Amino acid sequence: MDIKSELRGLLIRNIGLADDADELSEQLLRGAESGGEFGSDSESQKKWLQRVDFHLVRLDSADYARALIRSIWLAPIFAGTDFGSSRQRDLAQVWTDTARGFLGELAFQKFLQERFQVSVKLSSRRGNLKEFLPSDIEQIKKPGENWRKPNLKVSIKTTKFNGRWLDLPGAQFEHSDVFVLVKLGISRVHFLSFLKHISFIRDKLIPRARELGELSEAEAQELWNDLPDFAPIPAYIAGFLDKQGLSLPIHQIKCAVKGKKKKQIKISAGVGLFSPETVRVHPEIKKMDPSGSLPIAIDPIIDSLTDSHFLANSGALAFEKEAWENFIARL
Repeated sequence: MDIKSELRGLLIRNIGLADDADELSEQLLRGAESGGEFGSDSESQKKWLQRVDFHLVRLDSADYARALIRSIWLAPIFAGTDFGSSRQRDLAQVWTDTARGFLGELAFQKFLQERFQVSVKLSSRRGNLKEFLPSDIEQIKKPGENWRKPNLKVSIKTTKFNGRWLDLPGAQFEHSDVFVLVKLGISRVHFLSFLKHISFIRDKLIPRARELGELSEAEAQELWNDLPDFAPIPAYIAGFLDKQGLSLPIHQIKCAVKGKKKKQIKISAGVGLFSPETVRVHPEIKKMDPSGSLPIAIDPIIDSLTDSHFLANSGALAFEKEAWENFIARL
């Protein structure tokens, strides 16, 4: 089986991709394989393609507009620093970064509606950041029911198509019951292509550039032609993790000592609360590094583990239709 070719065809049929199909297929395959979602045998790969087919959602320009509107409404009140870092971020970057998170939430909203006829209202009100930690779903409406508050606190996390980890920094793990991972196939040109799509560049920016003498008519036309057109965005609902039944702090772990000159412990898969303290006392780690001297990395997202993260590789997530139905029954 040519799994990449099969996946490419799936993205073209379900999403309507053309130019980006090859690149996005490669990214999704890389993340899924490294995340342990399928093995090397054809049967495992076939089942994974069926998994992707069921969990693939198409986001259009209206969804992108919704995400930008919701994120610009909230971005000014969010801190301009990354979680666990002092790195300052430009407000425009906070805006677009926040929009990607909203795209993941909108994708999950569509998934529940299209696959299970369950409607949810997402949280988009202003307030202190701590108010948004517990749940991204404010209201739910199942078939034959009225709108109500959900019975579970659901956190929706978004990563890139090639991502392999559900990563919850800080204390967020304590605040929610269920964690959903959405992989978003979005490129670096989407914001620019959206500005072209809504004619901001043609109707606002280019006339201003002509007025200032920055562009000739020919240059303006050349610029317009060079800008990428907006394309639909694929979103893959990779699965979910329920806190119930986990053996904490570390439920499972897969690791090895890597490197010739500078040896380190690389964790390639696992589920649980990973910190220098919890990892050092784990039997597998103690066996590899009795002295506790080797640095610890989470491959490939954390070069040196210095604080606490709740982590789960995508291959450890629940994704079967029956699992979703059980989750929805409790929601």
